[in-house]
Amino acid sequence: MAVTIDLARIPEESSLIDEGLKTQLSGIFGKMEGRVAIKAVVDLSREKDCEQAAFLKAVSALSDKLELELYAPEEAGQVPELNTQWLPVTGLYRDGRYGRASFHGVPGGKEINSFVLAIYNLAGPGQEMSRGLRKKIDKLDKKTNIKICVSLACHHCPVVVSACQRIAILNPNIEAEMIDAALYEDLVAKYDIKRIPMMIFNDSEIHMGSKEIEEIVTLLK
Repeated sequence: MAVTIDLARIPEESSLIDEGLKTQLSGIFGKMEGRVAIKAVVDLSREKDCEQAAFLKAVSALSDKLELELYAPEEAGQVPELNTQWLPVTGLYRDGRYGRASFHGVPGGKEINSFVLAIYNLAGPGQEMSRGLRKKIDKLDKKTNIKICVSLACHHCPVVVSACQRIAILNPNIEAEMIDAALYEDLVAKYDIKRIPMMIFNDSEIHMGSKEIEEIVTLLK
C-alpha cells in the first residue's frame, strides 16, 4: 500500500497536546489490548489539515500500539471507506478493518475525549457496558450512517459522538462520523445547522440535542 505523505515532514509536537495531556493519554493507551491504525486523508496545503497531521503524529507517538498512515487527497482511493467530501478526515482501524468511527476536522477541544475513547473502545477492553445494552446494540440490523455535527467548544457534543461511535464499533451495520460543523459551510447550509449537537441518520433523518447511548440505540431501531 502506497502512503504518499512521509511522516518525517510532519512536526513532532502539536499545540493541542501539552505534557500533562501526554501523561494522561499514555496511561489510557497503556491499557489497550490490541493495535489501532489511524489513517487520515489530509491536504497539506491547508492549515487545518496540517494541524490535524501534527495532532495525529503526536497522539500516535504515545503508544507502540498506535500506528499512523497519512494520505494525500489524490491517494484517497487507498482508504475508500472514508468519506473524503470533508477534509481532513481520520478513520480508526483494527486488524486491517475499518472500525466505522471517523472524524472530519481536528478533534481538539472537548472532542479530544471522544477521539481517545474511540481508540480505546476499538483497541479493547473498552468502556464497561451492561449486558442488556450490549444485546440491544447487537440486534440493530438497519444500515445507518450517523453524522454528528459538533462544535469543539460544546460540552454535550463529545457525549453524543462517543455514544454513536461506541455503537458503531460494536455493530457493523452502524457508522459514526464526527463533523466539526464550523469548518464546512456547505454542510451547515444543506442541513440549516443552527444548534449542536445534531445527528443526521442516512443523510436525511435529523435528531437534535444531547442524548445518552440508550436513547440513541432506541432511535436506531
